[in-house]
Amino acid sequence: MNLSILGPRGTFSHEAALKIDPGADIDFQRTIRDVFETVEKNAAARGLVPLENSVGGSVSETLDTLNNSKLTIEREVVHPVVQHLAVCKSGGRITTILAHPQSYAQCENFVRENYPAAEVILTSSNGKSAEMLAENQTDSTAAILPALAIKLYELVSVHDAIQDNRYNVTRFVMISANATEATGYDRTSLSLYPRVDYPGLLHEMLGKMAGLGVNLSKIESRPSKGRLGDYVFYIDVQGHIRDERVAEAVHELEKIAFVRVLGSYPRQY
Repeated sequence: MNLSILGPRGTFSHEAALKIDPGADIDFQRTIRDVFETVEKNAAARGLVPLENSVGGSVSETLDTLNNSKLTIEREVVHPVVQHLAVCKSGGRITTILAHPQSYAQCENFVRENYPAAEVILTSSNGKSAEMLAENQTDSTAAILPALAIKLYELVSVHDAIQDNRYNVTRFVMISANATEATGYDRTSLSLYPRVDYPGLLHEMLGKMAGLGVNLSKIESRPSKGRLGDYVFYIDVQGHIRDERVAEAVHELEKIAFVRVLGSYPRQY
């Protein structure tokens, strides 16, 4: 499989890609938008991007780009976020810790309890943390890393599974130009931009789905990037767009909002 993902190597995106296909031909990109553009230009058959984290919430860049792209979600992958503290050489007293901001936030309690005096240096990615640690070659510097980065850069883990929340997972989505078939256990992601704002609008939108027996599993709003107070709603419902009830719900929603189907795909939970 030819797959475009957010780089560099050794990140959770890289781990998730190998989970899908251990033999994938992976093309690393600098930004999430670059992943979309690579697939749109047919330089890669599919892309894999993070959509939401169970602790940190939705990835705004993915939502915004997906809503403005012709690509749709083909499948989802729920990947556990397991962080480790690694060193280049073991045995030293750790005085510096390299970490991506999100990785540090997910392990802050551990760091404060075990290395309260350590200087934390924030990096651009987990891959960058691993690269800097490998180049450092001292026993006083450590990094918060995924297992894959430790393996790729031949580092040594001194503390395993240090994340503060053991249930932390990231939901990745595969994007492509491919249509999907209903499996009977699906999810449909939609974006809704109201045609006119008025009191009770959100209640009416939710009521249309409830009236048709369509189960809503997620709803959130994002600024439309137009006027202040102007929002796009993103929702997930159970079922496939080819299911009669889901299709009818979308038809009803189109009477009061501009609706875009971001994808119908097999769900993992």
